[in-house]
Amino acid sequence: MIYADLHVHTNHSDGTQSIDSVFKLAKEKGIHTIAITDHDTVNHYQEILLVAQKYQLETIRGVEMSCYDEVVEKKIHIVGLWLNEEVPHVEKLCQETLKCRDQYHHHLIELLNQKGYDISYEDAKAFSPYNIVFKIHIFLALMKKYPDEMSISRYRELFAGQTSRDVDRQMGYIDIQKGIEAIHLDGGIAILAHPCEYDNYDEIEKYVGFGLDGIEVSHPSMQQEDYPRTLEYAKKFHLLKSGGSDFHDERLTILGKFGLTKEQYELLMRKVHKI
Repeated sequence: MIYADLHVHTNHSDGTQSIDSVFKLAKEKGIHTIAITDHDTVNHYQEILLVAQKYQLETIRGVEMSCYDEVVEKKIHIVGLWLNEEVPHVEKLCQETLKCRDQYHHHLIELLNQKGYDISYEDAKAFSPYNIVFKIHIFLALMKKYPDEMSISRYRELFAGQTSRDVDRQMGYIDIQKGIEAIHLDGGIAILAHPCEYDNYDEIEKYVGFGLDGIEVSHPSMQQEDYPRTLEYAKKFHLLKSGGSDFHDERLTILGKFGLTKEQYELLMRKVHKI
């Protein structure tokens, strides 16, 4: 049974559910601990705390930083956990990323217009009450206007394919070493999220040299071969083991299927306290 889900998103970034809805669902699933790790977003922790108290669940301050390795031209997502009450270093980097992402998504809507999709930035912003427009919000706007054409597979065709180096530059991803450093400066631990998703395995040793603390060993994108592989890297480099559902929307991922058991979470806690 999943005891702790340490990788969860809300509608403060590119999730579709409110903070309250996420905690309510977690409570129903019997989850004890939740880390809200919204993409490049750290300004809503007080609300998270209040909602966690409402549902009598434990919460950990978190973030998922959109990072990049220039040498191998790969994206890397780093989850920061147990961040301080004040997070100036993380916030500074994330604000720049959000600014660049927002500019690119204005451009992306223009490209969709050229393909014949009649939507505006304002249409997408209606689905993002707290933050910039993310790709999911553009897709929700498309779903509203073109319900018969849009599906999860269509989302992947439009937005989830391989991106070009030029697009990656426009998105303003954070240098991987600077991202890990910022998390440490703000009191947190740095976890490599879903290494299989961006094929980050070969670079793990380098990131350990940058101060990487842990790796996700449970995530919905993992295939059968990824489970022993992540455990092997965790053992080889003495990495902390974390995991979570990467929940964005119930149509994409189900809470309660991925994360840590009580035993795994308590072991992680003991090791974090030693750090």
